[in-house]
Amino acid sequence: MNIYFLRHGQTSENTKSVYYGSLDVNLNEKGIQQIKKAAKFFKNIKIDKVYISDRKRTFQTASIIIGNKKDIPIIVDNRLNETNFGDFEGKNYDELVKLYPEECKKWIEDWKTFRPVNGETFIEMYTRTSGFMDDIKNSKDENILVVTHSGVIRAALCYVMDANMDLFWKFGCINGDRVTIKYEYENFYIDSITHCD
Repeated sequence: MNIYFLRHGQTSENTKSVYYGSLDVNLNEKGIQQIKKAAKFFKNIKIDKVYISDRKRTFQTASIIIGNKKDIPIIVDNRLNETNFGDFEGKNYDELVKLYPEECKKWIEDWKTFRPVNGETFIEMYTRTSGFMDDIKNSKDENILVVTHSGVIRAALCYVMDANMDLFWKFGCINGDRVTIKYEYENFYIDSITHCD
């Protein structure tokens, strides 16, 4: 089985370098062009099923990839949502340090288990991503497209590497990046990581 993880195209929030996961924003023009470029790779691949988060940016990305192939099911799975940064959403790091100095200190000291006000921890995001990966093992499909977010893709790579969250920051993941993970003989492995640009 081939599992193609694709990070959604660029949004205006990406250009501002702000933290956002739960903010529901559209692709910008560059993001649309990134995904049109990514779609060329999938042109000759028969995608059996598409999984997306419940954010507009992943639905828009998936729609560009599959085009007019209306027979491909798109399944919304909120386990694929980006980390919810709670009250940190929409703010850059400099703003956060000014507004939440104590919280930022705790975040630096223990980034895995720190919870922003009204948000979630990275461990919680990793746990739901792991649950998705556990379930996908049972799929009978040959080619699955998963359109999601940077944090979820990094978490999936950690899962494949049996590294929990320890390797989370060792992977780059820009908008439009594609990661191919294969599942064969009851084993996940990373086949390729491809940058969009």
